[in-house]
Amino acid sequence: MPPAGSAVLCLNEMSPQASKSYPGQRLGKPAGPKAERATQKIDYGRRDGAGSVFGAFQPATGDAFTATYEGRATTNWIDFLSQVEGWIAPAAERVYAVVDNLNTHKVLDVLLFNRAHPRWEFVFQPTYAAYLNWHSPDSVDTSVKLPLGAER
Repeated sequence: MPPAGSAVLCLNEMSPQASKSYPGQRLGKPAGPKAERATQKIDYGRRDGAGSVFGAFQPATGDAFTATYEGRATTNWIDFLSQVEGWIAPAAERVYAVVDNLNTHKVLDVLLFNRAHPRWEFVFQPTYAAYLNWHSPDSVDTSVKLPLGAER
């Protein structure tokens, strides 16, 4: 349990995420007596580019914050951290940010961000332990049903 007056955040970046179109769910009337079968071009998700989705999750409240970027770069990570800083309640005296061991999380710019925002503390999860970060897609097994009031 985190200390009173603090906030725990699970931070993650999911990339690359390519947008993909899906066929519609509406029925359409055929035009005229000769009706052709409706077709849709196969969409493999390859477009002009893919983007990265950065996310922050507060397990205590269930609140989530996301931002999209063109790629997974250090400048984007620092910008995302700055946006999260504005999103967190100012009443939180300490912010514990749970992150994985991605190289962009350990660069000089992150250290400078940490010096400029002294209430932040980065907690690096062990290697090969993505299930510990609740924002990671690998962390939640939705097939397991827990009793009401139980915690994951």
